[in-house]
Amino acid sequence: MADSVLTAAERKLLSELERRGVRFLVIGMSAALLQGARGATEDIDLWFEDVDDSRLADAVRTAGGIWISGAFGLGPPRIGGDALGERLDVVTRVDGLDAFDVEYQRAHREEVDGLMLSLLPLERILASKRASGRPKDLLAAHLIEDAIIAKRDDDSDVNGDG
Repeated sequence: MADSVLTAAERKLLSELERRGVRFLVIGMSAALLQGARGATEDIDLWFEDVDDSRLADAVRTAGGIWISGAFGLGPPRIGGDALGERLDVVTRVDGLDAFDVEYQRAHREEVDGLMLSLLPLERILASKRASGRPKDLLAAHLIEDAIIAKRDDDSDVNGDG
């Protein structure tokens, strides 16, 4: 994996979110890649507990970005601006998963570029990819399955089971 996964502005935003106590999960293929899956993605999917939390908009502004709330149902919430670009996707609906609180409890914390981030576990990402039924997600599911198997094999070797 590259020495730095996040841009400086992305690190600033995620750090501000953590500092302000905004609960979020890194989900989707970006979370899978951070846990060792093979593949590629163009974006970082973020699932927030509450997209109407004012601390979220404050963190985005502090990081030099723009928060577009998606008010009045005119579109989904978005994070953008020159500093943050368009790589961060705000996810408001996730197929095949339980409520945010339940999935947040299942998440595991991992260091990414010096930040401790909550990542959706591979098994839950797989469930979501399968439930979506989109062709690109079904293709990604195979890569995630391979990562789950490899991780189990590694765990068996470490525990002396293999």
